[in-house]
Amino acid sequence: MRTERWPLERVRAQPRRAVRDVDALARSIAEVGLLQPLVVAEDGTLLAGYHRYLALRELGWQEAPVVVLDLDALRRELATLEENLVRHELTELERAEHLRRQKEIYELLYPWTRDGVRQNLALTKVESGDEDPAVIVSAGYKGNEEEDLSPIDSTPPFARHVERVAGVDERTVRRLVRIAERLTPETKGIVRGTKVEDNQKALLYLAKLPPEVQPRAARLMVEGVPPRLAAARAEREMRESAPIPAGADPLLPPEIVYIHGDFREGMANLVDGAAALVLTDPPYAEDAVGLYGDVARHAARVLAEGGSLLAYAGQSHLREVMEELGRHLRYWWTLALLHRHGGQTIFGKDVWIRWKPVLWYVRSGRGTAEIVPDLVEGSSPEKGAHPWAQGAEEVRPLIRALTLPGDLVLDPMAGSGAFLWAAFLEGRRAVGWEVDPERYEQGRAWLMEQYARWQEGREEEVYAAVD
Repeated sequence: MRTERWPLERVRAQPRRAVRDVDALARSIAEVGLLQPLVVAEDGTLLAGYHRYLALRELGWQEAPVVVLDLDALRRELATLEENLVRHELTELERAEHLRRQKEIYELLYPWTRDGVRQNLALTKVESGDEDPAVIVSAGYKGNEEEDLSPIDSTPPFARHVERVAGVDERTVRRLVRIAERLTPETKGIVRGTKVEDNQKALLYLAKLPPEVQPRAARLMVEGVPPRLAAARAEREMRESAPIPAGADPLLPPEIVYIHGDFREGMANLVDGAAALVLTDPPYAEDAVGLYGDVARHAARVLAEGGSLLAYAGQSHLREVMEELGRHLRYWWTLALLHRHGGQTIFGKDVWIRWKPVLWYVRSGRGTAEIVPDLVEGSSPEKGAHPWAQGAEEVRPLIRALTLPGDLVLDPMAGSGAFLWAAFLEGRRAVGWEVDPERYEQGRAWLMEQYARWQEGREEEVYAAVD
């Protein structure tokens, strides 16, 4: 392997169908330079860095730094790894690391076998320099017709290749590679030499956790805590220990922090993965659609793995709202909140509205397994706080289903504070922001009133128990 500078004309790039935002990458390279060189074979075939290659062409670069790989040396290493996988007694972690390295080499040798690339490769050659290398042509894998196919068609994906040469089924291969890719070096060091190192189920649980949580869960597993319980306990301990914004109010419960300010500034100061749920009711006007995108952008960072975002929405601009949310998070479901009152009529649309969408998005996947009904009974809101307040009772089942006791719940546009109060009643911590000073004072007053009533009720329970 060596690093050189090559004319871009010398690089032979296979055209692909799926091309992401090359313009944005080109702007980044223009501002900060090319941080990673292209990876090529001796004959100039581009092995890695197709989008960087397109961006450099767009910027008019004549040459670029490249890492030149000796494919024969890679083939020898691949053969050794395949032999070790078959002949040697390896732990599950060792098998995972062998397979990860095999996959790296295999996909450098046969770049068209990468996930999602085979269907996007162009079979037609770019014979003229005037042709666009991103020409759209589709190719498919036809594993039963290898004798009649080109190398692109006949070379199987990595997991299928391993199944053939080592007898390991494809699903197991993918699981083991995921383990090796996602476990941190610290986590691997903790489990080496222990029973956990040879427990695929435990390693998979660790691989699903955020990097900062993995070591804590790994130590619990090494101590004998079952994998599922160790993972859940480590995540809960992390969230409970995560710092929350300053702003404790002596007249509110310590579990509620209600802040007068812009949620974009507030959420930017939270640590990654601090929250289990973002629950909010933004304005529904057309000029407020961008707020959903701002919430989702910050939620994608501050939510823990498996965390959820629930956002109330109006129907008038639902498509635009979902587009904003979908830029940053994964769509999960739409819940229907039934209006407790008789609904309202939208003139101009001639529609009698009897329900409201509650859009459910997740970070990567869902972290809890409790069944959630997609029909939510609305509860009476506290309109005294401010005109658009929602009911606290209607969201309590959702908070119970999507979080654990002690988890952190965020409301970026808290208004009356009803969602913060609901989280408190469910034994969760809550942080909310309200940018409008008048509404903030109304919401704070309402929360103080609820807290005073709650304390009175607790005192009555104590007196009744004593009597």
